Amino acid sequence: MVVAAALCGVLGMGCSTTTQNVRAFRAYMHEEPNIKVCVDRIEDIARILELVDRVLSGQSYTPGDQWPRRLALSDEDARLVKEQLKDKYPYNHPEQEGEHEVPIVKIYRDWIETQLREYGPPPEKAMYPSLMDAVAALSPRGELMRNHYKEYRQATADLGDAVEEESRLKDEISAVKSEGERKSKDPEFNAARLKVQKARDQVTAGKQQMQRDMENLQADAKLDTPQKQQIARDAFTVLSVVLRVEMEAIALIPIVAIQTVRALPNAPKNLTFKPHTKIVKQIWSIPIYVVGLEEHIQRHMAAIELLTATLAKTLDTSVGDSPGFKMRESVVDQVVGITLDSLRVDLRAGGDMYIYSSVGTGEKSASSDGKTTYDYRGRQHKLDYRIDPIVLAAARFDLTLDWIRMPGVASLGFGYSTDRVYRSGGSIENTSLVKQLGIDGPASDIIDAAIDLLGVRSSVRVAKWTAGTVRDVNAQDISQVSSIAPLQLQQTQIDLGYDILWAIDDPKLKSFTEEIVVGGRYLQYTLPRVVYELQDVSQIPGTTNFAFIDPRTGNAVGRESPAQPVTSQYYMIGATARFGQGEGPRWSPFLDLGIYGGAGPTSFYFLKPHIAVTPANDIPANRDNVHDAAFVFNGHTGLGLRWRLLPRGWRVRLDLRALYAADFLYSSIHRSASPDGRARTTDFGAFDVFHGPSLAIRGSL
Repeated sequence: MVVAAALCGVLGMGCSTTTQNVRAFRAYMHEEPNIKVCVDRIEDIARILELVDRVLSGQSYTPGDQWPRRLALSDEDARLVKEQLKDKYPYNHPEQEGEHEVPIVKIYRDWIETQLREYGPPPEKAMYPSLMDAVAALSPRGELMRNHYKEYRQATADLGDAVEEESRLKDEISAVKSEGERKSKDPEFNAARLKVQKARDQVTAGKQQMQRDMENLQADAKLDTPQKQQIARDAFTVLSVVLRVEMEAIALIPIVAIQTVRALPNAPKNLTFKPHTKIVKQIWSIPIYVVGLEEHIQRHMAAIELLTATLAKTLDTSVGDSPGFKMRESVVDQVVGITLDSLRVDLRAGGDMYIYSSVGTGEKSASSDGKTTYDYRGRQHKLDYRIDPIVLAAARFDLTLDWIRMPGVASLGFGYSTDRVYRSGGSIENTSLVKQLGIDGPASDIIDAAIDLLGVRSSVRVAKWTAGTVRDVNAQDISQVSSIAPLQLQQTQIDLGYDILWAIDDPKLKSFTEEIVVGGRYLQYTLPRVVYELQDVSQIPGTTNFAFIDPRTGNAVGRESPAQPVTSQYYMIGATARFGQGEGPRWSPFLDLGIYGGAGPTSFYFLKPHIAVTPANDIPANRDNVHDAAFVFNGHTGLGLRWRLLPRGWRVRLDLRALYAADFLYSSIHRSASPDGRARTTDFGAFDVFHGPSLAIRGSL
């Protein structure tokens, strides 16, 4: 079964670091953060832990009691409870009705409290003090197992407290500006780290003991009487419900932590009620509090999984078929698996403008420390590019798959962002990496899917400018034009990266960051260029002055080439990040920043010494060909705004998105020293900028 296989995968990870569930992300991504809702959800999680302790160790039990069988929740019962909770605080706010999802954890909390209240037996008639005592009675060595479970439960709670304290100290130290004050806290922080390590060692030892106890239980337990069989079935039901509840809580915790950080600025005006005392103490440090809470639940869940799996084998069934997992609605990827609900329909329609600009360097410039200067005075020629922007309107329809823990991992496109509706000045084609490599047909689709399932993002953009001119102008007076020629430009950009934000367990970072993509970029385009070579003329040790003219002699020491087509081909590595608060707020601005660096081969030529740069002299026999490496810096920035057009409670998502993005490229060509030992530098005397706005309406279902 899909559910059982997926469940085995997550439970096999034990207490590995939690990453955000895609289903949880999708369920809550459109909510506007509200501190009242966040506090209520934390209270739900804290209360559900108390209920877990109660049903396992604090509720009296007699074989045949109704309450163990009543804890399992069906989809129909869940829907009824959810409808009732929608009319209660904090989900019944008149101005935000239907805008916040009632979490599964809250539904379980209400359901379990109701069942225990209505079906719990009088304590004086119980055969066993608790369900764990009844399970212990199945084995001759059961009393040890019961004691070991209690010790393990306490160890997980102690570990949660220790992790919370360590996180609190980290935050305090990071906020201290003085190096001396930070060092003064080292002993306290080291003690906290040692406490965490000891607590982890205690949990590890406890888990190993629990594993041995489960092996003993499986070996010793003989369900040879109806009463023992009833105990095993009731325990299996309760443990599967506990396991399911803790999985739902783990999926909800990262969402609450992120939303709490985002909601804190408006907390004073939104927090107009009297919450639980413990929550009041934690209200301004919930992100730190949930770190310890998450650690505690994760470790405790490992023991519950062992108990549940052992009883499943004893009863010849599986965890996936247990009563606790009969409800299909969930925000846990591993519970639901891959279903039709994992597919999203995305429709985008709008317009884009893509512009090429060349920004010339100043006649004189210097490094930030002033030790390196550049002086282009004395050059004769510059190129003036006048290229019409690409303007296009297009529509695109995609069917997108959300894989377990990987949102939007695969996409099947039914439209292309090219000239399907309107175009002017050229075209832009977005294609796949595999097709760019020359692989077409079914093989292309299979390889694309394999790359996507690894969580790798790939994109290819081919932009073609078809309307433009290039002018050869006087470097000192650009109104003097020597020649004009038609110009076409084609740019190919390939990006390959991975969004590492999903692997980072930092709610504060995720509260203002939407993605961090680390990877590589390939960029290739050809332009007419005038190449400039400057030589160091400095006479001061420790400084470098690259110049065209030596100020001491007035002689030209630099060179400039004739105008010629030069191919820029770069291989880069770097990262891009989007900073914003997601799609929850009605008005949601965001900022894109990126930086890449790399190198690539380049070829060009100068005319040989003492030969004037004129069209008549530009013949192969007079050329001094150069083949060298060019180093490139690529900065990216973008500023955008999302405007949600439909109410948040609607199933259909529709918003208007505007973005202005720009890529800045500066390249410098490595050159060896001149014959007299003076350093040389070579560049194109300009920055290349690819930029433009886009405006689109985007809908999703």
